[in-house]
Amino acid sequence: MHILLAALGILAAGAFWIYRVRRVADNTRVVLDAAQDIKAAARRFGFRTRANQHPAEGVDDPRVSAAALLVLVAETDGGISRAEQDMILEQLQSVFAMPAGEVEELFQFAKWLANQSSNPDDMIRRLIKRTVNLGGRDTLPDLIRMVSAVGKADTGTLTDDTQQVIERLKQLNA
Repeated sequence: MHILLAALGILAAGAFWIYRVRRVADNTRVVLDAAQDIKAAARRFGFRTRANQHPAEGVDDPRVSAAALLVLVAETDGGISRAEQDMILEQLQSVFAMPAGEVEELFQFAKWLANQSSNPDDMIRRLIKRTVNLGGRDTLPDLIRMVSAVGKADTGTLTDDTQQVIERLKQLNA
């Protein structure tokens, strides 16, 4: 009887470890799929990494730089809340007239791009400059409106950091 219990114990331990290995493989596959989605979005939106160049300089689409700017504005208070995420998606969809699936892809890529710099203030400055260079000064009123809407999404008021971003945009618009 004790031999039968030992054999069952060994089988149970083996089954447990096989289950664990499969779960790890599934989780790894999910992470790799997400990474592939980001790479595909980067290619689709015209992002190119260049040696010795800031990630913001690799953006060739003003929608991408504007979306990354909105992500950074939402992250100024510590993270992106559900209300801020919904507002970013709403702003991107309404201003850029994009379908919902493409907006979600743009948002995920913008989150990745926004986190490529260790200095958010420098990234904000570079993204503003890049958006204006790619889209022209005509993009500034829409950009100011979008930043303001995202800044107010969580609490209804603008943080000091968001107000500074809006002031930078207004100075360029003057």
